[in-house]
Amino acid sequence: MSEESWNEEHFTTKENHFDDVPSSTAIDNILRLNQTNIMNLTLMADTKANIMITVSSIVFSVTLSNMDNEVLIWPLTFLGVFSTIALIFAIIVILPKTGYPKTHDGDIDRKSPFYNPLFFGHFAHIPLDEFKSEYAQRLEKDSRTYDAVVGNIYGLGRVLATNKFKYLKLSYTSFLMGLISAVFVFTMGHFDINIFSMTETISNELTFTWEGVKVLLCKLSERC
Repeated sequence: MSEESWNEEHFTTKENHFDDVPSSTAIDNILRLNQTNIMNLTLMADTKANIMITVSSIVFSVTLSNMDNEVLIWPLTFLGVFSTIALIFAIIVILPKTGYPKTHDGDIDRKSPFYNPLFFGHFAHIPLDEFKSEYAQRLEKDSRTYDAVVGNIYGLGRVLATNKFKYLKLSYTSFLMGLISAVFVFTMGHFDINIFSMTETISNELTFTWEGVKVLLCKLSERC
């Protein structure tokens, strides 16, 4: 199956967008720069996730140790819940992604457009000789090499955009919501503010103002 998938006929029939691209140092530099930038962004996302894991763990520990404080019980509850959610999202960010395209039988799908023998999560499921053969196929022509490198860049960027940064944003947003909620609940309790009474008062004031505006408009239109 592997030899049939990666023979010369398979490569000639498969569309390669880089057949007409000449090899040059400029192209190599662009590909190298692009891949380096994506790797730096990946490291940055992992670093931010580790920071959030550390901060959320500390906040969660402090929350549990002060739950017996009657004044801070509700602010700490909100802060602890949102910190836990932020911690879970941050852990998801740094979880290794080793998935691979599969056939209906559960084997690796070598004909899938997302199959990339340069990625360890894919070539770990094929024999060594097949890996060398597929690697050699990609090194025979510059167009195949470009196709493999660009495919690898796409795979890294796809994981970065749809997974790492997605859950990293959710993690930081959850932690921010926890801080805002804790401050809000603490303020309400400290100044003994009844949110329902406040809402009712504001609603009555708006109703009174609107009635006055209607009377004023009625008099200006000389219909009253």
